[in-house]
Amino acid sequence: MDFEVEFIKFLQSGLSNAWISVFQVLTLLGSWLGLLISFIIIFRKKKIMAGLMVIAFILAIVINFAIKNIVCRPRPFESYDFIINYGGEDGFSMPSGHSCAAGAMAVFLIAYLFQSKSKKSAKALGCIAIILVALLVGFSRIVLGVHYLTDVLIGLLEGAIIASILLLIYNFYIYKLQKQLEILRRFYMGDDDE
Repeated sequence: MDFEVEFIKFLQSGLSNAWISVFQVLTLLGSWLGLLISFIIIFRKKKIMAGLMVIAFILAIVINFAIKNIVCRPRPFESYDFIINYGGEDGFSMPSGHSCAAGAMAVFLIAYLFQSKSKKSAKALGCIAIILVALLVGFSRIVLGVHYLTDVLIGLLEGAIIASILLLIYNFYIYKLQKQLEILRRFYMGDDDE
């Protein structure tokens, strides 16, 4: 943990008010603001996927809260006087809820992007941008002194896993539904092989 503490100390050394404000705004992308932006982007063409992302977001909050209360890791600024709480946070630290949300939203945005008709180069750039934003949300949590590096990494992973599981379940049932509809169509249209 010494490395993590020194990392936060290094990031906060010489931090100007302007940079603090930038990171305080950036961190909002791992909260309801990020959810709203992601929802609007996805909802335009994939309403069910947008709804599923909201469910993933809520599920991530619940699971994250449970894990925090099991692990009970104090926040960096609570354990070290020289770390400043620029994020105005309280409660436990492990894992980062903002990072968890950012990880979940990133998975949904990437899935949405891959289902779009965009060119491969646009999809690649979009994926890089989405991943970068999720990583910056996590980085902002460290700079603001409210999380350790491991809190952020576990939070990102947690959110990505929750979103991936929900997307796999969703895709499995959509596939099954499409197969059933195709069987019914063939039956009623007289295309049945039997």
